[in-house]
Amino acid sequence: MQDLLEIFILVYKKLSAENIVLFFLLIKIGFCALGGLTVTYVHSKFSYKWLRNNYNIYVGITLPVIGLVITTVIGSNIALSIGMIGALSIVRFRTPIRTPYELVHYFSLLTIGISAKVDLSITVVLIILLSILPYFIKRFSLIKDNTSGSDGKLSLNFQGLMKENDFKKITSDKNIRNYSVKNEGDKYDISGFMIFDKSVDKDKFLNEWSSKINSYNVDLDENN
Repeated sequence: MQDLLEIFILVYKKLSAENIVLFFLLIKIGFCALGGLTVTYVHSKFSYKWLRNNYNIYVGITLPVIGLVITTVIGSNIALSIGMIGALSIVRFRTPIRTPYELVHYFSLLTIGISAKVDLSITVVLIILLSILPYFIKRFSLIKDNTSGSDGKLSLNFQGLMKENDFKKITSDKNIRNYSVKNEGDKYDISGFMIFDKSVDKDKFLNEWSSKINSYNVDLDENN
């Protein structure tokens, strides 16, 4: 460890002022990528298993880095800052957001990158808070479930692309109310609507199918 530290010190002394800035930027990029991955993985352990697929892992790593690079590039150029704000204002998500949580998760990842440009200590505190927050939310939810007799019925809309065996299995679920399907070669693009009497049944369904469902949204069923 000491030898590695000496190597870093030696490299640091030989770098020019511009190279030092680049050196610290690379460190921040690595830190942001690791922080975003950590937050995404920790959240995936607390009822958000769909975050473990390759798509969301990629987003978790790259989104903080994108936030850092954008703020670094536009931070020293007012004209470029104004132009970038105009460009970003027309950018919007083309895919549906599953829940308000997912939107907050994306903004949290961006904030990790933005805060790293200002102060890494702020980033460390933010990563820690975002990592421990799901634990306390989970505890609060368990307390609520234990103290209430019934949590009401829940409706779930989902969409996914799956093989024939999975399609037959999910459409035979007792909680499904209706669905539409489109044949996509050897797979089926299915959109369905389900109602669950208990939240635990909903959680079991999502734990089993989260890796095969592209998007879903859960709401209280106001008709029951």
